[in-house]
This record gives sequence, C-alpha cells and structure tokens, in this order.
Amino acid sequence: MEMFGLIKLKDFAKSINTPESTVRTWKRRGEIPEKCFKVIGNTVFVRVKETQAFMGA
Repeated sequence: MEMFGLIKLKDFAKSINTPESTVRTWKRRGEIPEKCFKVIGNTVFVRVKETQAFMGA
C-alpha cells in the first residue's frame, strides 16, 4: 500500500520479486541510493518516485 509516495521495503521487495534480504543488502552496499529510502521508527520505507527514477521505470 502506497501512502505519501512511500511503501514498506518488504512490499517493494515483493513487487520486484526479490527477497527482502537482497534489497536490504543493496541498500547497505549503496547499490540503491540512500535518497530512495526513508526510515520512520524501525521501519524502512522506499520512496517510490526516487526509486522508479533510479531504476529507469
């Protein structure tokens, strides 16, 4: 569910058919720019527009 242009990292991983752990590894390694993420409390969200732009979608 997208709200305010954010989706949970686990939902993003599902949408691209990739394990959540792989997306977290990409994030940690900087393979996906930090600007594509937003942390609120203990939850990591993906900024939809920034990620789509990065992925060329």
